[in-house]
Amino acid sequence: MKGTLRKLGFRRMDEMEMEISLKSLRWSSLYSGCALFILAVYEKITTGEISWAWFILITQYLVFWITNYILTQKMGGDAGEE
Repeated sequence: MKGTLRKLGFRRMDEMEMEISLKSLRWSSLYSGCALFILAVYEKITTGEISWAWFILITQYLVFWITNYILTQKMGGDAGEE
């Protein structure tokens, strides 16, 4: 499988590429969060009902915080923080 992926052009990212990718991911997450919040508020004002945008917004950030907590615990917890 590794050989197949390498033939297709996949490879590990170096530190600079990883940093760029993580910053891009942060900005795109912020954008989608803001857009969903604005859509949810607009729909609440116009229709008076809670829409799917609220559900998606809340679950997006729940998944983020849960995976962040799990991966932090898996990588050593609070050992680096003093």
